[in-house]
Amino acid sequence: MACFMKTAPSSILIFLFYIISSAQAVEDLKREFISAQSDKPVTLDCKLEHQTVKENQFWYKLISGQEPQEVATKLETKVTGSLSPGFDKLGFKLHDNFSLTIEQPNKAHEGMYFCGQDGNTNKFSKGTFVAVKDHSQSEISVLQSPAFQTLSPGEAVNLQCTVQPNNQPADQQVFWFRSSAGRSFPEIIFTHHSSSSSSNRQCEISSSKDGCVFNFTKNIFNTTDTGTYYCAVAS
Repeated sequence: MACFMKTAPSSILIFLFYIISSAQAVEDLKREFISAQSDKPVTLDCKLEHQTVKENQFWYKLISGQEPQEVATKLETKVTGSLSPGFDKLGFKLHDNFSLTIEQPNKAHEGMYFCGQDGNTNKFSKGTFVAVKDHSQSEISVLQSPAFQTLSPGEAVNLQCTVQPNNQPADQQVFWFRSSAGRSFPEIIFTHHSSSSSSNRQCEISSSKDGCVFNFTKNIFNTTDTGTYYCAVAS
């Protein structure tokens, strides 16, 4: 069943597409999304399963198309952590419990944030997307479909995000990524710049009276292609 949301176009809009093989059970893979106001602090908590005290801790920021950036670290031998070079002057604050606060969010703070621990086994938290609203822009709506679909190996699925009203394609950018059981964090599988002249046979944009439609087609070859697919639209 499709869902309908309303938010600011400067926000990254996250929608879930569950794709499973007919032999695989559905697993509830929750991810967080924060739409931040530029004048209100945002705090990210470090929540890990089977968390231990005597391990190094870290925060990472992930932006599509870039390598993860280390935001903060806390060594197991230290009582407090510290912000990484460069991030100590960007309005971040690190707390004693290793939560991370963005004191005055702006567009440079947008991205997906993870905390984690390294030890015998690396652990990661569920990713949190932070998007910052621009008060000067009007609201838009996004319709997504399908919300859930079961496929057999060898079949293909078409995922769709419709952005309303129909903004100019040059104003929009779409991200596609996937999370699945056994992965510590979602995998970015495609980034589409609607202003680019390049094309990809798996992704296309079409416009209609209902808005700008983003389509992504994925062939499901085996269970490694199953999981939760996300559409993220930014303006």
